[in-house]
Amino acid sequence: LALFACACASIVAVARAEAPASVTCGSALKLKHSSTKHFLGSQQVQYASGSGQQSVTARPDGSEDQYWILRGAIGEECERGSAIAHGQTVRLQHANTRAWLHSHEHRSPLSGQNEVSCFGSDESSDTGDNWIVEIPSGAGAWERGKKVRFKHADTGAYLHSHGLKFGRPIAGHQEVCAAHSSGSNAM
Repeated sequence: LALFACACASIVAVARAEAPASVTCGSALKLKHSSTKHFLGSQQVQYASGSGQQSVTARPDGSEDQYWILRGAIGEECERGSAIAHGQTVRLQHANTRAWLHSHEHRSPLSGQNEVSCFGSDESSDTGDNWIVEIPSGAGAWERGKKVRFKHADTGAYLHSHGLKFGRPIAGHQEVCAAHSSGSNAM
């Protein structure tokens, strides 16, 4: 999907289906951070600090808890199958838990950047779930296998990861956060 940022790196989207080259609304996909090669995921483990919401981490194994469904911004329709364009605002819904990729001003547990969590449900979402898709060329549609960045609509921070890892209960998982720099660790 996007360039993953915290220490600043990129993420490459890997779509689940073979179909068209464009990433589209309703797609189920995995996001891979381009510099660490870890996949964006979530699990039903709550942060012990900050928001106390469901944790979002990155791991190298590509497990089932790493699928995300691409949806339109809150209050906006995103017709299934329509291509995602540069600058379009989207939401990413965690396939297993149905919660939304979310960010806010709480400090992330390891790096002190903005926390990224999963929040809400099919029936509950807010503007903290909105992310702006940025294609490095600055134009066109998001294509499978190509790098993109995700900029949080409310805070302006970029989805990010780095080498900092958690201990128990999610030992070995990399922190995912939102950083105000769109540097090389952007997701």
